[in-house]
Amino acid sequence: MNDVTQRLLRTGVSIGAGFIGTKVVEAIWKAATGDDEAPTTDDDQATLLKVVAFATISAGVSALLEVGSQRLVAKAVSKTGNKKTNQLGRSEV
Repeated sequence: MNDVTQRLLRTGVSIGAGFIGTKVVEAIWKAATGDDEAPTTDDDQATLLKVVAFATISAGVSALLEVGSQRLVAKAVSKTGNKKTNQLGRSEV
């Protein structure tokens, strides 16, 4: 697998993981608080605690999905036997 293909694969997986992560965080937020939408800094009704809690949860889920998805891609690419892709996966993750 060449370098361009690997980068495209990583980008696609990251975008997909980000989309799924957003939906998961929204569902968890709705289940936990009963609010249909996440709080924003522009919302006058949102408390600082809610905004910080949502930002923290979102960042944590995002980081876990990013690392996990990139490790899965690196593992899948390493099975192709290309030594360059193995090195690229280790340095990026």
